[in-house]
Amino acid sequence: MMKVRKVANDEGAAWDELVSSSRQRDIFLFHEFQTAWCEADPSLYLLRLGCYDESGKLIGGQAIFHKKVFSLRIPTTLSIFYASTPILSSVVQDNSRQQYAVLSALARDSRKYFPFMKIEFHPTLTDVRPYLDQGWFAQHEYTYVWEISDPNLVLKNMHRKRKYVRKAQEQFLFAYETGDTIVNDFLRLYRETMQKFGWRPEERWGKILRKRIEWMQTRDLVRLYTCRTKKDELVGVVMCILSRVNRTAYFVLIGYDHSINSKEFHPATHWYAAQDLSSEFSFADFGEAPQQNLYATKDSLGTYSTPYWKLETQNTRRWSQYYNMLRKIKLAITNRQPQHSDDQKDFP
Repeated sequence: MMKVRKVANDEGAAWDELVSSSRQRDIFLFHEFQTAWCEADPSLYLLRLGCYDESGKLIGGQAIFHKKVFSLRIPTTLSIFYASTPILSSVVQDNSRQQYAVLSALARDSRKYFPFMKIEFHPTLTDVRPYLDQGWFAQHEYTYVWEISDPNLVLKNMHRKRKYVRKAQEQFLFAYETGDTIVNDFLRLYRETMQKFGWRPEERWGKILRKRIEWMQTRDLVRLYTCRTKKDELVGVVMCILSRVNRTAYFVLIGYDHSINSKEFHPATHWYAAQDLSSEFSFADFGEAPQQNLYATKDSLGTYSTPYWKLETQNTRRWSQYYNMLRKIKLAITNRQPQHSDDQKDFP
């Protein structure tokens, strides 16, 4: 019989051992990274659930980031990849009864803490039947990936975007930049870019992201790749988080100057980054593309699509509406205007 309980903060070493042994391992799942992500945002909380076998060994787990509104814990969808995925120890065999038991326990017991949930499976987890049997709903999503060990092959596979890269190499200068100035410029450009899509971040958004970038910079976990004109005007910045444990670089955010009409900036900056990263990393992950135009853009870069699962509990939409009502009440009480959070991609 599997037992699920909270994993305490002082059990970080055991948690990291689980992550390191799993096929799901990436930088976003480790204790230090998750703790730092929460410390930068006082409104963000983390609950880790561990699944233990009959001998008391930790063989599965799940980290759930959430906000608190009155007495409710509300899971939050983060901009980092697969942060809410179940994690399975290497001792758990694929498609085994033990795997079914671990995932069933996590699907069932996580509901004891949260009224509704939306989670992402890491691409290495392909069997969602334990969740379906517990009343969850599942749908496929795709992430878009480059194999970057051979950057020239990446360029060859970019099809019509290949000419954009070559033209950009004549027009622009590319670099990996560090320091406060480029962080400030990146935050400004990213805010301006997202405002084009109707996103209005909270005032504290920039401070939170700045803390996270600064923390990652001290550990060489982040790169800011820039594109500039020959006159040193900043065209755009691509932010990439580095996960050495699975040799993957994650392209997480992008900001650019919309007054400069350049089709070439986007593919050329990413390809420059791939060249820079290729000696140490095998893959570059662009993340999901929920809208058709984003899918078309990432597909045109010559990426290959990798499926993964998104799952949610019953009545998620109804609970989301209830949460938004409570959130507006709370904001009204504190005389604040409702705005979008820095972490929430699409929900709640």
